[in-house]
Amino acid sequence: MPEPRLLYVLRHRPGPAIAAGESVFDHPGIADHLEFLGRRATDGSLIAAGPLEEGSGEGMTVIAAASLAEAERLATTDDQSVVAGVLAVEVRAWQVVMDPGLVTIRSAPEPD
Repeated sequence: MPEPRLLYVLRHRPGPAIAAGESVFDHPGIADHLEFLGRRATDGSLIAAGPLEEGSGEGMTVIAAASLAEAERLATTDDQSVVAGVLAVEVRAWQVVMDPGLVTIRSAPEPD
C-alpha cells in the first residue's frame, strides 16, 4: 500500500455576514472566495472544490499544504470571504490512504 498522503479539508458554511434567508452566492463577498480558490489553483495547492448540498451555501475545498497550521492560515487569512464573515470555515487534516489517481467525472446517463 502506498505511503499515506496528508491533505486538508476546508469545510465552508455561510458566515455571520449572511442574513437569514440570504444566499451566500448572492453576496458580493463570495467573489473573494473565488479569488482565493484561483490563487490555490495557480500555486498548485488546490485539489478539489465545490458546493455541497444544493442551496445550503455549504461547500468543501481540499488543498495540499505543508502543515495543518499552514492550511488554517490560508483558510482564515488568505480567503477574504472568511475574514469578512461571508463564509465560516473549519479546517481538518485528511489522511488519504487510497488514491488510485483514477478520478473520472461522468454526467448521468440520458434516460431512454
